[in-house]
Amino acid sequence: MNTRWSGGSARGSIRVGAALVGFTLAVTPGSAAGQTEAEVTFTKDVAPILQRSCQSCHRAGPGGGAPMSLRTYSEVRPWARAIKDRTAQRTMPPWFIDKNVGVQAFKDDPSLSNAEIATIARWVDSGAPRGNPADLPPPREFSDGKEWTIGEPDWIVSSPEFAVAAVTSDWHGYLDPSPTGMTEDRYIKGVEVHEVRVQGPKGSSSGPGGYSTVHHMGITASVPMPGGTQEARGPGGASGGFGMTHEAGQNATRYRDGMGVLLRANSELAWRAHLSSFGEDIVGRMDIGFTFHPVDYTPKYTVPAGVFMTNNDLDIPAGDSDVRFDAIAVTRSPSMLVTFEPHMHAGGRKMCVNAIYPNGIQETLTCAAYDHNWVKVYQYADHAAPLLPAGTVLHTMAWYDNSQANRNILEPRNWHGLGSRSMDDMFFFLGRFVGLTEAQYDEELAGRMEMGDPTAPGMGGQIVTGQDGAN
Repeated sequence: MNTRWSGGSARGSIRVGAALVGFTLAVTPGSAAGQTEAEVTFTKDVAPILQRSCQSCHRAGPGGGAPMSLRTYSEVRPWARAIKDRTAQRTMPPWFIDKNVGVQAFKDDPSLSNAEIATIARWVDSGAPRGNPADLPPPREFSDGKEWTIGEPDWIVSSPEFAVAAVTSDWHGYLDPSPTGMTEDRYIKGVEVHEVRVQGPKGSSSGPGGYSTVHHMGITASVPMPGGTQEARGPGGASGGFGMTHEAGQNATRYRDGMGVLLRANSELAWRAHLSSFGEDIVGRMDIGFTFHPVDYTPKYTVPAGVFMTNNDLDIPAGDSDVRFDAIAVTRSPSMLVTFEPHMHAGGRKMCVNAIYPNGIQETLTCAAYDHNWVKVYQYADHAAPLLPAGTVLHTMAWYDNSQANRNILEPRNWHGLGSRSMDDMFFFLGRFVGLTEAQYDEELAGRMEMGDPTAPGMGGQIVTGQDGAN
């Protein structure tokens, strides 16, 4: 078997500089080269980083979900040391993709580069100076409510309100369905879910789920039919009718160009809820925003695709910090993996997906750490979504930490197994697959080969090295 492991390869390295040999470079104060040792300031260097990657959550007002605002120097300065520590640990911003292995191109990636992390560290270590006010970029503008990162939605549907007592057991059940009000079929371009606090505080950051009282919410669209039956799937679309699972701390989803996720006329949304308490009485609801393709849009990808990976035989001893489980699946048709989405619970630490292609080559597609306060959907850039020939074996591995080192574990002396409560554990890979025809697969692969490095992860097992193409 030909084996390719991406970890430690040149693709995962970062070039930080180049040697200058054979001549002397004179550096004068204020020259471009001299800027490498220039003072790092908030106004010129740090504020732009915070604007791009932090302020969507860290801002005052009803839309900010974080415990402190990081918009002005006076707000940021008391938190300087904490910002340095959290960014160095890559726990903030919450983006847990392993940057040393697998595909690295994702949509809406808020993570910091090594250079940006180093800039923040230099700023803090030099006393966190303010800098010249003239260097400060214009402030980001936010609406009064929570920011819609997909842009202003074309359509918003709200769930019924739900009440959660201050101290109660986890609740699993269905809320009453919500009519969408759609009068025509429309294909969805992007979707985003907001948990709205109607009454009560926004929550506590401690424990699994963080600020959210919604552990997860399964949301599916269907059309009521005579006799109480439901028609959930409509004509066309690689994914048919709309459905998703929203989880605590989840980001928006922008569907890949060419996908056909349909929201039907006269449909309604069903809400399958898992709610948990955090010590205060609250009343909440869910708002889901949709952006649509144009009315005359026709999806490119219409081949059904479904790959489901799970392991229900979980046995996690008390105090064990490194327990691994596996799941295997095989693609039945050519496919494209467009999102990477692990679902675990409080004990979840990391999940990876490997591909073993029909030609015998194997590689790691993606690895990501896991924190149940921030259950992310990682959307591959269109040019980097892994291509999977029919017959590709997908091997998912998940690691669990049931020790006191895991802040989400309430009692590390307890054994953990499969369960529906937040304190129990699960193993699901919820990544979205798009089916391709053989012609579409060949077209997509040819386009990737023309664009750049044919040895990049996710190229369907194609490796080209050397002048003769031998591998």
